[in-house]
Amino acid sequence: MGRQVTSFGAGSVTNLTLTANTTITSGVRVFANATSGAFTITLPSAPADGDTVQIIDVAGICQTNNVTIARNGLKIQNLAEDLVINLNNAAITMIYSGVTFGWVFIGP
Repeated sequence: MGRQVTSFGAGSVTNLTLTANTTITSGVRVFANATSGAFTITLPSAPADGDTVQIIDVAGICQTNNVTIARNGLKIQNLAEDLVINLNNAAITMIYSGVTFGWVFIGP
């Protein structure tokens, strides 16, 4: 299975490799490396409509060591629930659509 890393949003993208609990900002591409254990990525608390984030299971181990995406008080896919990435090699891109629906998936 291949992985696709696309450009997204307006402007530049900041690439981050994360291995521990972190709060991210908008406009980042996260290479989530859970080889040392499960951890949580917290979404921005005050995104603007159209802000984007991308999270990639770079180590292909999220089925064993889950990465939780904490919603930081906002919705994800119109749900007031955190998102748990528990599928190896997962890659998601989300855009903030406003308070009604919150962060929504727009692709890998």
